[in-house]
Amino acid sequence: MNLLFILNPIAGKKKTRQSLPIIEDFCKQRDISYKVIETKGPGDATEIARENASSYDGIVAIGGDGTVLETASGIMGTGTPLGILPLGSGNDLARALNIPLGFNNIDKALSIITKEPARIIDTGRLDGKVFLNIASIGFDAEIIRDLHKVKRYIKGGTAYAVSVFLKFISYQPKPLKITIDGKESNKTLFLAAICNGISYGGGMKVNPKGCMTDGYLDLVLIEPVPRYKIPFLLIKFMKGKYFDLPYVSYHRCKKVFIESKERLAVNIDGESTEAATISFESSPLSLEVFGASEQEDT
Repeated sequence: MNLLFILNPIAGKKKTRQSLPIIEDFCKQRDISYKVIETKGPGDATEIARENASSYDGIVAIGGDGTVLETASGIMGTGTPLGILPLGSGNDLARALNIPLGFNNIDKALSIITKEPARIIDTGRLDGKVFLNIASIGFDAEIIRDLHKVKRYIKGGTAYAVSVFLKFISYQPKPLKITIDGKESNKTLFLAAICNGISYGGGMKVNPKGCMTDGYLDLVLIEPVPRYKIPFLLIKFMKGKYFDLPYVSYHRCKKVFIESKERLAVNIDGESTEAATISFESSPLSLEVFGASEQEDT
């Protein structure tokens, strides 16, 4: 077996290089040929993966969901499987694929890559670009967008808490035109999540009904709620136990088109962008991945 590892040195609180001795020991013991290339900036993982896909039996992303997304974008359509060493902060695609998380489970994750057969999963397209797990607009997307600003002044987990608090007191629901598989409606929404996977944000089970091989996207729409109910909603949202709430609706669909009169914050697998019109589409069985067939102990 011949593997290429793409390592993001700033992921995982800049500790991803600590995985290298474990990878070296694992591969030497099993006579696995491998190479490691480090990224130097945004987009590097995509280019590295694209340029090397045909030369390896698998390309492994070392980092978080952003590194995984970039790597997958580079190997789409090549038939080369994606492996994941989930050493970032979210690791939600790895959760959906039952890949053990963190530095203590690197050997287990490597065993999945070298022993389990690759399988094919769905991906999504956002305005033609790949997304793997979950995209969203609204309350949570604005938190992620504003978090980058807050981090200029506050570091660590406190920055996220501050961003949530500021959004809690300032957020205004968004009036939108939404077209779901050709059916158009006008809605004012607190949040919309377009899901291929199950969780995001490091394990928040926004889509417990999710399946990454059914050819569909799952669309979760949450209508405005009184501000005092938001903490209650977020607790249920994080646990995936909110579908019985009267202001929540769920749709399985192939295509979603969202229009707004203003530019919206858009969360794409933990990365942030902005747009006034956004198109989402399912891309069935379009990516080969290494993932465990059953839940591993983490």
